[in-house]
Amino acid sequence: MQPKESRGDFAHSLDITVRFAETDQMGVVHHASYIVWFEAGRVAWMGGAGLPYAQISKAGYNFAVTDVQCRYRSALRFGDPVQVITRLVSLRSRQVEFSYEVFNSDSGVLCAAGRTSHICVDNSGAMTRIPDWVAEGLTGNVRSAA
Repeated sequence: MQPKESRGDFAHSLDITVRFAETDQMGVVHHASYIVWFEAGRVAWMGGAGLPYAQISKAGYNFAVTDVQCRYRSALRFGDPVQVITRLVSLRSRQVEFSYEVFNSDSGVLCAAGRTSHICVDNSGAMTRIPDWVAEGLTGNVRSAA
């Protein structure tokens, strides 16, 4: 399978309200919470693309994280409304990459941006090709869920 181009045509928007447990002693969102939001955005993106992650996992495949990048730009605080925009960046035979933008929904300020890379693994944890039906589901959707 050749690398596929970005799926910039399909962005999924996930709305979150910052919970108290996601903040640190300074009252701002802890940096690790953004990574959890990336995961929530990725799972929501897949569901919005008509390919629920639970369906992939039930079939014996998972996407193991191999790299996470996050650039923090502006603080979020308890109670702030958050919008996580997720896009598929690339798809290869065994690897998939997503990008994320995290906004304060009230102000529209970009608070963080990042990427995650994943490899496809089977139930034993061995790297494997992404099944054709999964690859087609990841690249074939043109609906906008934003």
